[in-house]
Amino acid sequence: MRHARALTEDLRMPPTFEPSAYTSVPTRNPATTLSLSRTLLAAAPRRPSTTVRKRLVKLRARATEMQAAWVDLSRPVPTVDDLRPFDFVLDRRWSAVRSRLEGCMQLGDDDQAPRAERMVATLFATGLDFLKLPYTEQWAQSERRLAQIETDDLADELEALVGESYLPLLRQAHAAYGKALGITEAREAASEPARVLEPLRALQAAIASYARAVVGEVDEDDEDDVKAVMQQLDPIRRARRTRAAGEPEPSEPFDVPLPEVGEAGDASA
Repeated sequence: MRHARALTEDLRMPPTFEPSAYTSVPTRNPATTLSLSRTLLAAAPRRPSTTVRKRLVKLRARATEMQAAWVDLSRPVPTVDDLRPFDFVLDRRWSAVRSRLEGCMQLGDDDQAPRAERMVATLFATGLDFLKLPYTEQWAQSERRLAQIETDDLADELEALVGESYLPLLRQAHAAYGKALGITEAREAASEPARVLEPLRALQAAIASYARAVVGEVDEDDEDDVKAVMQQLDPIRRARRTRAAGEPEPSEPFDVPLPEVGEAGDASA
């Protein structure tokens, strides 16, 4: 009983402040490092000291650069100069499928007409508007419809209505369009490190610099000050614990806006 009471009291005690636990960056890849920088910015005081604010501004600038590099890496890189021929073929083939279904509807056949009408409602709820979208968005809409044909087992029904040659030709045009856009082509293995390594290292250095500035200002004799600093840098501690435990490192979408930095003032505000 005495041991249990002592254990309970020990759990209530604030953790020991170890500066070394906060002054190095435990994340390794762009996504988790960007996520760490975002949580640090969110946990920062609204009115930091002038020194800490300077480091926060630098951290946010480096995170912005890292984010821009990551967003740029995620964009498809066209493999051809002129995408119009690929766009034209895909447009024609989707239009042909729609026309064949409309022909079935117009025949007035009691069996085919309602089946074709259901297929049009499923694949062309907004008509052919998606063919007027920008190249990448159009491909995504085409991909969604082809995926729906597969997941809902519509291929046999569609071929029965429009003919066996239409769907294979449609898939062929879609694949060629995606390859031309650079979407379905695998990126070169060396492209990612070459494009994000420098901004990643700069962001990691900015995080470490910010942590050192915060640790350098803490009054270790002031319990409230220690608690505030530990809370401010807690994202680093949690990231280190996650990595040490071998757990999946959480990362947010790379395009989430970064928190703003507060104006300099009383860090306790």
